[in-house]
Amino acid sequence: MKKEQKATVVYLEDGMLISKKEYSCWKEIQDEYYEKYITSFKPWSCEEIISFFEDDLGAEENWPFSRKRIIEFFRSDEILIRAE
Repeated sequence: MKKEQKATVVYLEDGMLISKKEYSCWKEIQDEYYEKYITSFKPWSCEEIISFFEDDLGAEENWPFSRKRIIEFFRSDEILIRAE
């Protein structure tokens, strides 16, 4: 059975990113984005990220990434997407 793909949502001072990179803890993320890091969440599935944006930001036009872009990201070989 294929392992469900997960990605980490990272808030930065100048935007947001979603990364498929596997981190051992939030401090590792903070070290990578030290100067601009605000916070991050544990790795979530595509559906969990979309649900978070729905609950937290409401209408899709308020999201940093469209639903379509998030789904495409999870289906692709991309490691990271960024919104500024």
